[in-house]
Amino acid sequence: MPFPRRLLTEDEEVVVEIRPHWAFLGRPLVAAVAAVALAIAVMVAFSDAPPAVLYVLLVLVLVSALWLAVRLVRWFATSLVVTTTRIVQRSGVLGRTGLELRLERINQLSYHQSISDRVLRTGELHVEVGGETGVVVFDRVPRPAAVQSIITEQIDALRHRSVVPVATGAAGTRLQDVGARRGEVRITDDTPPSGVARLSRTSHGDDTVADRLLQLDELHRRGIVTDAEFAAKKAELLDRL
Repeated sequence: MPFPRRLLTEDEEVVVEIRPHWAFLGRPLVAAVAAVALAIAVMVAFSDAPPAVLYVLLVLVLVSALWLAVRLVRWFATSLVVTTTRIVQRSGVLGRTGLELRLERINQLSYHQSISDRVLRTGELHVEVGGETGVVVFDRVPRPAAVQSIITEQIDALRHRSVVPVATGAAGTRLQDVGARRGEVRITDDTPPSGVARLSRTSHGDDTVADRLLQLDELHRRGIVTDAEFAAKKAELLDRL
């Protein structure tokens, strides 16, 4: 079922909405085809087969068809949605399960495909999220490389239009000036999901050391600044007291 538009926040738009690859049907589909083929072969080869054999074949076909029908309903009720601000996975028929990942919390994206997955054009999408969530794996994603590219573009666009404090994240770089007042820093360059952007000053005047310590603590709490960068910058600020 389509993603309900009432669940979108203000100015949020759906970029792409996909269901699992048809390989999600997997074994139920193979079992149903095999059961039908077996029933046809027996009826053709043994036209005078006893009724008991026909009943057994009928049961096999019905059971495999029911298994396939249940999997089809699950496939139809499962969706992966990428919006301009988040990734949402919804699944379940009677009970519903939802998973939401905010784009600004994504640190890294990757995908994995086996040889058979490459032939079928499906695979796993791995999303590394800051905090305790760790790595979230989405299975049976159609064309995972294309989906990864779409998410990367949305992260880049989100960071360009956001007005949040961000710090340089590459090893060996220093924390830039956070700006004259908290919340008045804008992103000035492109960044991949595993990186962060350069900062530019957007206001006038100087922060007090206490203000910068508060800003630094906020960056560290959100996972934007590493422990080593936090310790080094904090020591530098404390030396000014």
